[in-house]
Amino acid sequence: MAGNSSQRAVLLALIGNAFLTVVKFVTFAFSGSGAMFSEAMHTLADTSNQALLFIGIRRSHKPADAMFHYGFGGERFLFALLSAVGIFVLGCGVTLYHGVHTLSHPPELAFDWSLFAVLGVALLVDGWVLLQAVKAVHEVRGDRSLREFLRTTSDPTIAAVLLEDSVACLGVLIAAAGIALSWSTGSHIPDAVATLLIGLMMGAIAIWLGYKNRSLILGRALPDDVQREIVAYLAEQPTIERVHAIKSRIVGAERFKFGAEVDWNGAVLAEGLGAFVESRRDELGNETGRQGFARDFGERLTEALGDEIDRIEAELRERFPQLAFVDLESD
Repeated sequence: MAGNSSQRAVLLALIGNAFLTVVKFVTFAFSGSGAMFSEAMHTLADTSNQALLFIGIRRSHKPADAMFHYGFGGERFLFALLSAVGIFVLGCGVTLYHGVHTLSHPPELAFDWSLFAVLGVALLVDGWVLLQAVKAVHEVRGDRSLREFLRTTSDPTIAAVLLEDSVACLGVLIAAAGIALSWSTGSHIPDAVATLLIGLMMGAIAIWLGYKNRSLILGRALPDDVQREIVAYLAEQPTIERVHAIKSRIVGAERFKFGAEVDWNGAVLAEGLGAFVESRRDELGNETGRQGFARDFGERLTEALGDEIDRIEAELRERFPQLAFVDLESD
């Protein structure tokens, strides 16, 4: 569900922003507005970013192979990080440069109603895309607040679309205000200030996405509350005496690996072999029988331990769907 939601949100954002990029650049070519240029660059950056996010999502679905045993889930984080760098350089950097250039070298402005018509269309498209992103987030965030979701989610793509389109809608309003003030006053300064504000917003989003994807690439651990629940479940098992050396890390969007060392309760495991012991009791009277019994008992005990590990790992995955891999090691 989470993967389908994020992919749909990214694809819709990509289509909508690709259309707006062309429209905004054509409008800028006729008007010379710095705010419209910043909006065009903003949308171009978003389009490029969402193309990278979409590639990352598709590549992250590749199955594991002989070289990458845990799959390609990290591809999503890599492409999301590349997209954040693109927003910072292409969106923030170029837009801020143009804003400063507009302040120091005022262009000849040719404002008319078409600018506001384009911005109105942009607001409608960006608003619709934002609504789809909000719906996608609502499907996967569960009981978490929006702030908590953005802080803890391990799917950077859906968070990126939500933030980018929120800023896109706000950017349209800022651009409209800057253009309206410049048109009414005849000064280029409001238009340039709007350009700078839009650039700064893109920079803030890029920095946040960069920081977010850094932690995911490094292999962030399971959320503390989920890890405590897993350890509590293990501690409740009568066959387990102690759980320690706990380690977990993210291997994909909402996919984690959990590992721990376990001290097993041999007495409890052996209780299930009572029938086997009774059936072989007559063999304990001689050395050959005792050796055969010890060998077979060891094999049965090892099989019982393996079956218990399989049971516990299967129940863990059922209770905690985000556990893609579970490794319980005997200590």
